[in-house]
Amino acid sequence: MGATHVLLIGRIQASRAVIANTLEKHYELRIATSGINGVALAAEHRPQVVVLDAVSMRTPGERLCKTLQEKLQDVPVLHLHPGPEKTARSSADLLLFDPVTPRKLTGAIKRLLKVTNDELVAYGPLCVNLTRRILNVNGQEIKLTPKQANLIEIFLRCPGQTLDRKTIMEKVWQTDYLGDTRTLDVHIRWIREAIEENPSTPVYLKTVRGVGYRLEIPVDGLPAK
Repeated sequence: MGATHVLLIGRIQASRAVIANTLEKHYELRIATSGINGVALAAEHRPQVVVLDAVSMRTPGERLCKTLQEKLQDVPVLHLHPGPEKTARSSADLLLFDPVTPRKLTGAIKRLLKVTNDELVAYGPLCVNLTRRILNVNGQEIKLTPKQANLIEIFLRCPGQTLDRKTIMEKVWQTDYLGDTRTLDVHIRWIREAIEENPSTPVYLKTVRGVGYRLEIPVDGLPAK
C-alpha cells in the first residue's frame, strides 16, 4: 500500500510547527500557504486528505473550507478551527479545535481515510456513498452535504438502535453542547423528507421522546416515492 498523500493549507509558523512536523512524519506531505494555491496543488497531485489550518491564517476559515470542498469535490477536509467551539460553523468533513496534539491530528486523519475506504454504507433500500456523499433511496440519488452524510451514516451503522441527541451531536458536530440543537432538528427533518412517504408522520426514522432517534426499516423496505 502506498503512502498517504496529505495537503496542508496554512502558514508555516513556529507556534504551529507541530502540525507540519506530525504530518511530515506520518504522511507524504505537500504544503500550500493559501486556498488558491491549495486548490491548484490538489488538482495537480490529488491528495487523499486536505488539512486546513485556519488557526495559522488567523481566520475561522469557514468560507475557505466551503470553497475547497466545492473545488475538490470528493477529497475530505479536516478543518483546524480557532473556535470558539460552541459557535463554530463549518462544512468540513471533520473539525478539530486547539490544542491539536499529534495524536488527535493523526487520529482525525485515520477517521477520514476510513470513511474513504469504507465507501458504501447500506441498510435495506438505503445506501450512502461516503466518498461522493450521495444517498441512494429506491434508486433515486440525492447529493449530501458533509454533515448530512455523517448523520445518515451513523443511523445506517446502528439500525434499530436508539441514538441519543448527545451522542449524535458528538459524532456529527464534534460537540456535546445541547443548549441549541436546532441544527440537528433541521438535519433530521431533511432525512425524513428524503426517505419517508409522509415526513410529518415518520415510520422509519422515529423520535424516541426525551432521548433521541431510531432508524427502523422493515424487510420489505421503503414505499415508492
